[in-house]
Amino acid sequence: MSEVRPRLLLADDHPMVLDGLRKLLEPDFEVVAAVTDGRELLKAAQKLRPDLVIADISMPLVDGLEATRRLQKAVPGARVLILSVHADPSWVWEAFEAGACGYLTKISAREEIGTAVREVLKGLFYVSPVVTRGMVDAAKEIAARPRTVAPPVPAAVDELLTPRELDTVRLVGQGLSNKEIARHLGVSVATVRTHLNKAYDKLGSDSRVELALLAAQPGGAVM
Repeated sequence: MSEVRPRLLLADDHPMVLDGLRKLLEPDFEVVAAVTDGRELLKAAQKLRPDLVIADISMPLVDGLEATRRLQKAVPGARVLILSVHADPSWVWEAFEAGACGYLTKISAREEIGTAVREVLKGLFYVSPVVTRGMVDAAKEIAARPRTVAPPVPAAVDELLTPRELDTVRLVGQGLSNKEIARHLGVSVATVRTHLNKAYDKLGSDSRVELALLAAQPGGAVM
């Protein structure tokens, strides 16, 4: 009897990436489908019930993060490994908030992709060392900043930010993802990211985690 191989579904809007992944993974895994947008990802996942979905973030129709959220209900047994060009810690946090079990960048070595797939299939979590270093560096930078008895920024946050930026920061402080914030405010995810980037600049913050901590500080006007 032949060995039953784990079933993988690949999703990326670049056919060359899909072709490369298929060639890399097919010797050890069964690639049941390769799709180029998030809507097709969801359809294929519901029909084929893969063990693992490897998905890009930036895809048309439904992006990889939203597809990951929907998969948690549509195909709860499928685990998701994000493979993206984005290495900023904020993207990683959002991916795991959405339900992903692993995060790789597209500069990852072939051997690392295979390792990540096997780890996630075992029920473990995997984060690329390149991304992990960025997350650790961001945390160290936040921890190293001098603290004062009274936080200097929150008291003036409502003066520094526009009403829409302020609403966005409040929702970050409540733990909402960019997609959830977009739905709450009735704007696009791209608009939410624009508001966040402006808030980062105005508040001297450089990570989503720090922004959430800032929003949650007592005595500030954010909450």
